[in-house]
Amino acid sequence: MNNFKADKNSSVPIHHQLYLYIKDLIESGEFSEGESLPSENEMIKLYEISRITIRRAISDLEHDGLVLRRRGSGTVVQHIKKQRTLSQFSSFSGDAKVKGDKPGSIILKIEKMEAGVKVGEKLNIASKSQIYFIKRLRLLNGKLIALHETYVRSDLGFSIKNSDFDTNTSLYEFLEEHGIKLGSADETIEAKMSSSEVKRDLFLEDNQPVIYKERVTFDQNGKPIEFSENTYIADSYKYYVHIVNVRGDSNETL
Repeated sequence: MNNFKADKNSSVPIHHQLYLYIKDLIESGEFSEGESLPSENEMIKLYEISRITIRRAISDLEHDGLVLRRRGSGTVVQHIKKQRTLSQFSSFSGDAKVKGDKPGSIILKIEKMEAGVKVGEKLNIASKSQIYFIKRLRLLNGKLIALHETYVRSDLGFSIKNSDFDTNTSLYEFLEEHGIKLGSADETIEAKMSSSEVKRDLFLEDNQPVIYKERVTFDQNGKPIEFSENTYIADSYKYYVHIVNVRGDSNETL
């Protein structure tokens, strides 16, 4: 925190210079989750800038979810949400590795069972057809982040057993290794309150919101291969989407 020097000749406001400096320290791990930033008085002495400038920078950091001001304990660094791009087809493990994170799983259940009506419709098979059910807690860098409940059709020419999966196994990589070429997926996403079972599995507090996602994954021929119901702890994950104006009309009134 001692390396910041305000550039008073810059076109960038000083409060934003400080914001960017502290943001970089948080994202690089210099400040870890739960750690307190120096007090306003300490920053005034360190950086020789005004209290108003410091408060503006801290306010912007809080607005972006990077810190939280707590009465009696100062400004505390918050957990940084992991971002996933909606327009890209990828697995949980693959997406994490691209971002430099370490994915992991805790296998809760793998079993063969009958498909219910909903699962049958999603996989385009008759209800009561045999499917594989895989229930996993998902981890990022050792931190619990989600519950994945996945249903895989059983007519793919191979079986799925407990011994096939460990902490580091990616379902999509497993499918690819068995000759399934994945091509696309349909997703729906919503914010909701979790069931008592999900609360138990994810160790959630009462009234703690979650991000719920359903995904149907298809092979390159458009055949539905797996249907998953994935629940993410809301304060640990966020989604990003890039939107293009397909009309190409830059003058359209918003």
